[in-house]
Amino acid sequence: MPLDHRRVRGPEESQPPEVWAGGAGEEEEEEDAVPRDPCALRPLFARAGLLSQAEGSAYVELGGGTKVLCAAWGPREAAEPGAPAAAGGGRLLCEFRRAPFAGRGARWRPGSAAEREAEREAAAALREALEPAVRLARYPRARLAVSALLLQDGGSALAAAISAAGLALADAGVEMYDLAVGCALCRAPGPAAAWMLQPGEPEERRAVARLTVALLPALNQVSAVLGGGQGSPPDAWAQALRLGLDGCHRLYPVLRQSLLRAARRRDAAAATTA
Repeated sequence: MPLDHRRVRGPEESQPPEVWAGGAGEEEEEEDAVPRDPCALRPLFARAGLLSQAEGSAYVELGGGTKVLCAAWGPREAAEPGAPAAAGGGRLLCEFRRAPFAGRGARWRPGSAAEREAEREAAAALREALEPAVRLARYPRARLAVSALLLQDGGSALAAAISAAGLALADAGVEMYDLAVGCALCRAPGPAAAWMLQPGEPEERRAVARLTVALLPALNQVSAVLGGGQGSPPDAWAQALRLGLDGCHRLYPVLRQSLLRAARRRDAAAATTA
């Protein structure tokens, strides 16, 4: 009889999915069990100027799977013509969203009330960390918008979003005092547990205390300190803050170089079209 070429022919032999699901779980457990230096930073990749639809954009990826894409727009008129300017100058609007496929585990169900509340809290934290870095007084009656999309959550997502949003604003040509650099820390349960820089998603899940630091390295000014937890004395929080500030200073050259490379690409493209 003639063959039906429209039908996808399956393999002659097959195995149940449980065989492979069990192996993947064991591999993940082995990866989680690998010890890591608490003071070591995860590899960071940053690239600015990716999106042509936005005035400024940036992509930040951390080793271990965290991927954040940010876009920035503005300044745009925020008030009616002739209206008095706000006391603090312009406004910074921040949005944080998680992609439906961002989480490997079942931390939140996509579209649930818990996820929406977590996104609102992350957007408020993002605005708190970025406002001290932007010269809003230079943009009266104007608004600046930043949108962060978490493509994959491998831990330290808010810190990566802060760094990516600062890059996107600088790529958009917004006047800033300095780039905002974010660094996350967490502490595992136990009296002798140490603070860990840039924790992964499994480490954050087991943590009893978390901290996210945003720093303007050139000015050596802290723009935001966000976190909470239990079972840590004040000296431990001070140690975590010092460790986070050191991590921000170590990440700053990577972000600055990515911004310089984006500016060189933009100048080369303008020279070829001229």
